[in-house]
Amino acid sequence: MAIHLCPPTICAAVLCTALFLVMPGYAIQTAVYGSTAGLNLSLHPDEFTMACSLPGLAGPELDQNLSCFTNASTDVIILGGDAGFSGNSQASIGNTTEDGRILVLSGSDLERFADILPVQSGGTAPGSMALMVSSPNTTLSEDIFAGMPSDYPNTTSVTERESYTIRTGATTLLSFENGDPALVFSPYGNGYIVTWLPPSDQAYLSTSEADLINERLITHLLALRSGKAAATSPASTYATDITTTNTTIPPATTTMVPSQGNVSVSSSPPGANVFIDDVYEGITPVNLTGISSGSHVLRLQINGYGDFETSIQVSSGETTIAFGSLDIRNRTVTTPATVTMTPTDSSSVWTSPTVIAAVIGSIAAILGAIATIHSIYRKQP
Repeated sequence: MAIHLCPPTICAAVLCTALFLVMPGYAIQTAVYGSTAGLNLSLHPDEFTMACSLPGLAGPELDQNLSCFTNASTDVIILGGDAGFSGNSQASIGNTTEDGRILVLSGSDLERFADILPVQSGGTAPGSMALMVSSPNTTLSEDIFAGMPSDYPNTTSVTERESYTIRTGATTLLSFENGDPALVFSPYGNGYIVTWLPPSDQAYLSTSEADLINERLITHLLALRSGKAAATSPASTYATDITTTNTTIPPATTTMVPSQGNVSVSSSPPGANVFIDDVYEGITPVNLTGISSGSHVLRLQINGYGDFETSIQVSSGETTIAFGSLDIRNRTVTTPATVTMTPTDSSSVWTSPTVIAAVIGSIAAILGAIATIHSIYRKQP
């Protein structure tokens, strides 16, 4: 049998075509309604693919094209348009986010999703002249704002704005001058919600700055969603500060250096989000430094598993080892059927009445067939 090999030129063409068809499927599928909060998808064609884009001028646009925003292949949902869409659309997008999407909200859409935002309304406040990186020395902030300023002055006249306060479990990346959150994210089910709180008519960030912050944050959260270290930096630890900056600190009479220790956290399975006193600290396995001495609450979270929570004691200059085992939650585990093979004694086969009967029956059938053939041939002239 001749074997026909594919000519090199044809094989190369077929391979290139296959790669061209397959590779776009790995891009981040993004559905946009109205403003993108500064993300410019055209600058990231290798990362993002536009699943659909609506002007966001009227709510029915979203109602009529809801399937694109709730499609299982959609990774990121960005809403910054007219808030006149239906309650069904609102609920469907919330459920889709909970299933593992990244939802980015800004403008009037904030009010429609007030119940699940990482912040809650706190009335009004005087306008701020600048935004500031909330915790510039954390690894997460260093990654997202690498090569960028730590504060962003406003170029528009400011009177007042709506004020928000942060909710437990949320992380503030940018703040107004008085400490109010300006860019916040928090986990929501298996997904994440990102909120941009500056009024749309106030310009704090340049187009390139807003785009870069969004791109880095979204890819970071997508990596967290899948339980992998984010690709924005080779660093493996992402320590973020979610405490508000409104706390009044009494004046110190002497210079005090707080005692600190280290914590090494691992889990089964690995890849769990680590929280110490409700502050996100990274993904297991992780070695944390600069943890204040004393008692702390350690919580581990991973999609599909129940939370693990325990108390840990950190001593100055020492490393505390912590391990947590998380149980599967709301997941049906199918165990393959086990087939037990029992060795058969060859000598016992021929003592079985069933086997003997089968053998005798087979021999009788063979003899009958031979006799029939013999009789047919004898009848031939």
